[in-house]
Amino acid sequence: MRSAPLPSDTAATAGPELQPRLAVRKRFCWGMGGFADCMIYGGVNGLIDPIYNMAMGIDARVIGLARSIPRLADIFIDPLIGHLSDNTRSRLGRRRPWMLAGALISALISAVMWHVPRALGTTGANAFVATMVALLFTFGYSLFTIPYTGMGYGLTTDYNERTHLFKWRQYAYAACGFLTPWLPWLCVKLDIVLGGVSAEKATGLYGIRYVGILMAAAILLSAFAPVFGCREDPRAPEDESKISFRAAVRFTLKNRAFWPLVAGNFFLKFGMVSTGIFFIYLLIYSVAPGDKQTGAGLWGVFCNVINVATFIALAPIVWTTDRIGKKPAVLSLLAIGALVYASVWFTFQPHNSGWIAAVGAWLRQESGMPAVISRAWPIFVTAAGIGVFCNCLPLILNSMVADVCDADELISGHQRQAFYSAIFVTSDKIAMSVAMLLQGFLLTASKFDPAVPIQKAETIAFWLKALLLSQPMGFLIGFFIVLAYPISRARARQIRAELDARAKVKAASFE
Repeated sequence: MRSAPLPSDTAATAGPELQPRLAVRKRFCWGMGGFADCMIYGGVNGLIDPIYNMAMGIDARVIGLARSIPRLADIFIDPLIGHLSDNTRSRLGRRRPWMLAGALISALISAVMWHVPRALGTTGANAFVATMVALLFTFGYSLFTIPYTGMGYGLTTDYNERTHLFKWRQYAYAACGFLTPWLPWLCVKLDIVLGGVSAEKATGLYGIRYVGILMAAAILLSAFAPVFGCREDPRAPEDESKISFRAAVRFTLKNRAFWPLVAGNFFLKFGMVSTGIFFIYLLIYSVAPGDKQTGAGLWGVFCNVINVATFIALAPIVWTTDRIGKKPAVLSLLAIGALVYASVWFTFQPHNSGWIAAVGAWLRQESGMPAVISRAWPIFVTAAGIGVFCNCLPLILNSMVADVCDADELISGHQRQAFYSAIFVTSDKIAMSVAMLLQGFLLTASKFDPAVPIQKAETIAFWLKALLLSQPMGFLIGFFIVLAYPISRARARQIRAELDARAKVKAASFE
């Protein structure tokens, strides 16, 4: 069967108002999986540098290699997981058995990965770190998130409702985002409260024992919601023929609507992650130099501002997307997001005089706000912009991938949501792995010294310049790539109508 080209229909026909087809309970249960996703990706992953590098002194280059090298295996493992999920036939369906296995593996590793056997020496410790990180992301995270996202692609066939469904996932992700930035602070606090360590010597090595268990419990509880609360896609008949892995790859490579999303997402994530580590380093070593607890707390406030802004913006962004279409919405967010990240050069600079310092003094006087926070108030403007214009992008991009799955089904005759989820997730992970490998070398190149509480001025300047160079550039490259995405609202609805008509014919033939 040969691939038919997609018509370049660019009509911005606005359809009727959204008629929800999914019960609120089902939206909520599926969306809760976003909490587990964030706890693994933002919580566990977010503690790797503060614990392994800052507290244990493990070489940043080793950590970067541990994160990046296993991603080469993901190029093959992730599509295989998606293919196996698409072709699984069981009483629990195609997605839930894999999701359950991934949640259990992720929870177990999240609890034990911090107990590094230092008695084995540097080589043994490095090997342990590399093994735990590889198992967590190559198997645990992939086994959960690939079929989980594939399940979401198939829960509804409505063009607009797909965006609304992924809004629930983003709400759960943002809710978890309120907690994960505070985990480094909590580790340090537990050192002081439970471990009897002085504030000057607290690094989080004692507290992480308890925080790891809390993260494992959170992953399990939130992952169980879609596993046990969502039935499989009712459109997936048990008698649907299976497709070979080779054919799955061939159909995917020919789907020209998919690759602008993959490439755009890749450069977007690469730009954000390659230097994203410098945000927390700037807050800890520049904004609050010499005070890790205050710096970690400031990081928590910074991320909470992002998540508050995300919560507030999700509904208006989805409302706007319903009216202007998904592609125009993504392009608008990418363009404005580039400006938001470019503002880092101004907002993260010290402001000891002028109107910015005057506003900070007024905030401190009127609200009793701590001096370190009031002086740094411009960084929260950037944080709010990230929440509004950057954190809303994933829900629209995933909704667009769901439309791509319909286009593929029209050509291949198979529902392969998990395979497309796998490729999309893999592009994320490859972008992050390459970026994280670069992180370690950039951190070393900046002449960062974890043994001293206050870093050199040239080190801090290096971090700022790296942020300014990489973050906006990723958004701009993504903008020009997504311009090539060919599925408009009108074309998506045409594809859906053809699929529904085909399904009716097939159902009639069995009667």
